[in-house]
Amino acid sequence: MSSQQSASHPSPVSARSPALSDAAHISVTDMGAYVAAVVLTFIGLLFAVSGGDIVGPASTWILALLIISGLLIAYLSVRVGSRVLALRNAGKKAQTGARLHLRFVMLFAANGVIPVILIALFSALTIGQGVQAWFSEQVREAVQATRILGNQSVDKTAETTKIDISAMAVDLNASAIQLKADPQAYRDYLALQADRRGFVAAYVLNAQGTKLAEAQRPQGVPDFVTPDAGDFATAQAGDVSINIDPSAVVRALYRLDAFSNSYLAVVRLPEPGQLALFEKAKAAVYAYQVIEERQGLLRLLFALAYLEIVLLVLIGSVWLGLVSAGRISAPIGLLADAAERVRGGDMSARVAQVGGGDEISALATTFNKMTGELQFQRRALEEAAEYAETRSVFIGAVLEGVSAGVVSLDGTNCVRAANGSAGRLLQTHDDRLEGRDFSVIAPEFMAIVGSARPLHPAQGQAERLVGAETLLFDVRAAYAGDDLVVTFDDVSGLLAAQRQAAWKDVARRIAHEIKNPLTPIQLSAERLKRKYGDVITKDRDVFIRMTDTIVRQVTDIGRMVDEFSSYARMPSPKFAVDDLSEALRQAVFAQRIASPDIEVTSILPPEPVLVSMDTRLLIQAFANILKNAGEGIATRRARDETDLAGQIEVRLHLNEKMAWIEVVDNGIGFPVHDRRRLLEPYMTTRAKGTGLGLAIVARVMEEHGGKLELADRTDGQNGARVLMNLPVHMADNATNTPDLTTSQQERLSSESPHGS
Repeated sequence: MSSQQSASHPSPVSARSPALSDAAHISVTDMGAYVAAVVLTFIGLLFAVSGGDIVGPASTWILALLIISGLLIAYLSVRVGSRVLALRNAGKKAQTGARLHLRFVMLFAANGVIPVILIALFSALTIGQGVQAWFSEQVREAVQATRILGNQSVDKTAETTKIDISAMAVDLNASAIQLKADPQAYRDYLALQADRRGFVAAYVLNAQGTKLAEAQRPQGVPDFVTPDAGDFATAQAGDVSINIDPSAVVRALYRLDAFSNSYLAVVRLPEPGQLALFEKAKAAVYAYQVIEERQGLLRLLFALAYLEIVLLVLIGSVWLGLVSAGRISAPIGLLADAAERVRGGDMSARVAQVGGGDEISALATTFNKMTGELQFQRRALEEAAEYAETRSVFIGAVLEGVSAGVVSLDGTNCVRAANGSAGRLLQTHDDRLEGRDFSVIAPEFMAIVGSARPLHPAQGQAERLVGAETLLFDVRAAYAGDDLVVTFDDVSGLLAAQRQAAWKDVARRIAHEIKNPLTPIQLSAERLKRKYGDVITKDRDVFIRMTDTIVRQVTDIGRMVDEFSSYARMPSPKFAVDDLSEALRQAVFAQRIASPDIEVTSILPPEPVLVSMDTRLLIQAFANILKNAGEGIATRRARDETDLAGQIEVRLHLNEKMAWIEVVDNGIGFPVHDRRRLLEPYMTTRAKGTGLGLAIVARVMEEHGGKLELADRTDGQNGARVLMNLPVHMADNATNTPDLTTSQQERLSSESPHGS
């Protein structure tokens, strides 16, 4: 069946089983029984913990409420258990959605177990340990101690009052003489003593109870109460009379010995909360005695109420699982069957619309859309994969065929992919670049690579030291999605060719503009010297030196102009088969004549080495190389200020395809940086050099199909090594020129900057 047909005719949905329908249905009777059980249990527990009098008839109907609630819970347990059992049997028969439904019920029941366990633990702690702790011997003794402590608090107040009134009487007796002389001072001193000892009022009385002097606080002082005869008798006997009224106000009476027939009466108010604390202690003792009588009934009511709460929570959890799972299990079962078909590769699987516009129905609609889109996308992906495979092969072939290096980097500058030219241009020790850090492989490129931004590529040139040469690379970095693609190519040869072409034009113009006036200048200087050399008598030597200087400098300029002209108008070589060894011998002989203080040696095969060449141009090129070697030795002597024994050695080697000319000296050597640019016109490290010698040699070698390379000596000594190679005619040399041995070929290949 096609995808369109499947979408139009969805697979039939299996009808819900009777077990699932019954499990998801809650009757009005069951709901009413559950609500009634909850209400009855709550009311019974509320009255049990309310602190009311439940020892009498009230306890009977509270117990009746809990028993009725227990019967309802038993009925509900039977109803829920039968439905769970029916659902389990349906799951064994593999009815659609039954097992998922049962799993939902088990999940909800497990969630109900957690509060059940918590409630059980709480009940055990509160009912068992808590209630038992209420009626322990320690609590009983603590309550009794509270009552004793309240009585002792009152007794302590009376004892403190006795001590304070005795001390106050002593102070009044000691100051009796002064106080009798000044009644006002007497009253002030009485107030001071009362305030110091915490009395709100102090009175001095006679035996009849008449006040002789008094001192009291402005507010909060109880009314004065005249002591009775018993109080005076106690005070007369030398003791303190104490009276404490129901308001916990303390009144005391004590005899004053320094005054005739006088007594000291004081009033002290109770401390805040002291009386209330005493009354609460008595009430707590009474309440404890009442609760102790009811502890058996309390345990029964609490245990029954908590057990019913546990069962109600468990029944509610299972019931919620039955109802909730019934609305989900059947549609999900159908979706699971359809998803299994999709997993097997059948993208035409569809499900019928189920539910009443809720998320399950939306899920079915989304599933049908998803399978339709998957079917379409699968066909499109298969076509795209086939096209991408074809394009990948094509792009891979293109990348491997280009001379430029192409590298793909991830966000951490790690190489994801690279073509073969990248490794060849970078000349790394490991030919495989994938997985390596590009900032370590080519740190010279990172300034350009790091400046690239999405939609803003970066481009520039960077120098890189490769072997003994400093090469110039054109680098471009651009983002392709999340990857950064870096392309680079060696443009050193291109720039050198551009510079050579530019310098040729410059040389031609310089030669034309400068050479014309040189002859008149030289002739004029020579004529001045001949005509006026004998006539001038004053400073004649100066005149002669100046004219000679003009002629000499003009000659030097003419020589430089001739070199410019020679480079600009260098003729095309005229090739002919000739002996390369003989050309080298002529150049070596000329250098020996030009530099007799330098030892020039040559190691050449005795037999002719036939090469297609322009003999005159090659001899000139060899002469320039030997001349540079001699100048390098002279420069080292001047720099080190030493009498260096100059040495130049010329070797000629052969392999199967090339002839190698190697010139080694012990001069100053070549600089490491920009060594390659010494082959460009007018690049020199010497003060009086024109910079054309090596450029002419490089051009001659290129026109002969060879190459010129500048390197250092391989024996660790100071000096330069120049390598020149030329293609040879092995057919002509096969009978008279021996080939290089294997060891000689390996040594020459290792000494060459780029191999043979």
